[in-house]
Amino acid sequence: MALRVRLILLVLAVLLPAVGAAAWAALAAWRSGQAALERQASEDARALSRAIDREFTRYAAIARALAASPLLDHAPRLSEPERAAFDRGVRRAIDGSPVSVELLSASVRWLDTRLPVGAPPSRRPSGTPALVASSGVRALERGEGLAWVEPVFRQGPGPAMNLRLVVPPAELQRLMDQRSLREGWGRQLLDPRGRVVARRPAPVAAEAERALDGLIRESLAGRGEGRFALRTPAGVPLRVHFSRTPQGWTALTTVPRAPPPPAFAGGGGGTLLATLALLALAVAGAAWVARAELHRQLAEAVERARQAERGAASRERVEALGRLTGRVAHEFNNLLGVISNSAYLIQRQATQPALAMPVAATLRAVEAASRLTQQLLRFGGRPRARPRTLSLSEWLPERRDLLGVVLGRRVELHIEVPDEELNVRVDPDELELALVNLALNARDTLSEGGRVWVGAERASAALSADLPDGRYLSIALRDSGPGLEAARSRRVFEPFFMAQESTPESGLGLSQVRGLCAQAGGKAVRRQRPGQGSEVVLVLPAVAAEAPDEVPPRTAAGGDGLAPLRARVLLAEDNDALGDVTVALIESMGARVERAAHAAQALERLERGPAVDVLLTDLAMPGALDGLDLARTVRRRWPGVRVVLISAQGDALAEVENFPVLRKPCAPAVLLAALRPASADGWPAAPGAGTPCAP
Repeated sequence: MALRVRLILLVLAVLLPAVGAAAWAALAAWRSGQAALERQASEDARALSRAIDREFTRYAAIARALAASPLLDHAPRLSEPERAAFDRGVRRAIDGSPVSVELLSASVRWLDTRLPVGAPPSRRPSGTPALVASSGVRALERGEGLAWVEPVFRQGPGPAMNLRLVVPPAELQRLMDQRSLREGWGRQLLDPRGRVVARRPAPVAAEAERALDGLIRESLAGRGEGRFALRTPAGVPLRVHFSRTPQGWTALTTVPRAPPPPAFAGGGGGTLLATLALLALAVAGAAWVARAELHRQLAEAVERARQAERGAASRERVEALGRLTGRVAHEFNNLLGVISNSAYLIQRQATQPALAMPVAATLRAVEAASRLTQQLLRFGGRPRARPRTLSLSEWLPERRDLLGVVLGRRVELHIEVPDEELNVRVDPDELELALVNLALNARDTLSEGGRVWVGAERASAALSADLPDGRYLSIALRDSGPGLEAARSRRVFEPFFMAQESTPESGLGLSQVRGLCAQAGGKAVRRQRPGQGSEVVLVLPAVAAEAPDEVPPRTAAGGDGLAPLRARVLLAEDNDALGDVTVALIESMGARVERAAHAAQALERLERGPAVDVLLTDLAMPGALDGLDLARTVRRRWPGVRVVLISAQGDALAEVENFPVLRKPCAPAVLLAALRPASADGWPAAPGAGTPCAP
């Protein structure tokens, strides 16, 4: 083979794959561009349909509200004062809007806001359309636009009047022109009956446009969204993208179908060289873009990893803090139990009147400290919610002292609750914790002092608009601080959000508030008041008040009004000081008490005998068995022994596996009521009460 031929083949072997690759890349780029245009056209049609749907949804809401006005109760005839008052209300409702309102009866046009204020009613011309009995969009005569017609029903089966909210053609055209339109594209808007009510650009030849409209209506065929291709009567190929709203409006975007690039229709040296140059530029540009994109994705991955690490560290810190507060609260409750039970013993046995006041003060302080430990335990353990009905007019003012301590002395607190029935059903502890979180957030913004208002009232329609139908109440906490900037205001309900950048602490923040409202069937809203601080509103469903529980009469016996407890009690308590004073307290009630330091010792005592009537055990016990394991074992082996549990989380635990649970520290009356079912008429305990079953 000649050298020339070999050189030609070598050049062709190099150039032909390059030209083929360039041609394929150009064709792929053209197709990608066409696909992008198709997506843009579809999005254009969807955006126009959504805009139309939003506008007419708003107009429909205005029309329904006006048609329900009590000023139309005497329809179809209105007195002049009623008509004038309704005219003023209508003009206020549509102030600043391009629409107008007409009020029509069968023969009289009572109102037309296009006329001056005070214009008298006029008779409708003969042959005008009859009143319609269903709401919806109607086309007006003489190209006056569209109208949302809302029937007014008062007396009789048919409509007494029609209220028409007229949308002029200019407003429809404005909605069409809101989004820019590419050169050569077109838009059409079809009403629910399939009639073209606006188009862009304006029609040039009426006959051709009507023919095209007919083709489009035939191609829609009842579909909700999609695209189709057709040719105009002039032979121009079009791609039509359409989107139909739930109300029946259809928005269309027409796109001319472009032919392939000229490079695919013919060839030449210039085209080849241009293709090769473009291919080289494309490869270089793609490499540069790929490198930049790789760096961007790598930076995003590193930032996501850092955020995940910070979030995990924050969660671990909160969990560790929760475990610590749980242990501290448990030990603190044991000390409170010693103080409480000792005070009760002094109160029962003291004969000096001077001791009554300090003992009562001690017991009140124990109760207050017990409530504080319950808050620590809620943070540490997050017990399950126990909702009950609360009267806000009574419950909120009782939180004044707690919120005052949280806010500090530099913040002035105002609680305003109307004297009416405002009842919600929530967990009171969770609601109290939510108010504490709100108060802490407000305190962070009031570093120089200020005022905080807490109030409750019936929620407005705007607050409950996106909630299920029903009655709602709002609990608001408003401060006089500077508020937050918009970017931080949107994140206020996020976990670990800090109101101020300088605040070193972070935690669950106001996410607990939002969770409480969502669990109760409501929502939490933050409202910014420029120059007047910020406000967080808890919107909760309103409920009816519950009938008060009847208090059972006490049994008269002894100086404290409580009958003696005739039972043999086994107390399982690992804290020596608390165990000793609890034994003394129960013995002062008339019972015989023995004590075990842990679950194994309690089981050994039951096996050894004599029988006992009731086992009182702490839930948190050292050793292989805790209090609940001990209770299960006693129930299985000694079914006649009554088992009562006592725990620092007694209020939150309610009953565990049908075992009664008392809160530590416990008042003597509550303790006696829990132990009394095991009381026997004679000593020792009834045979079989402590007789073991087969293991």
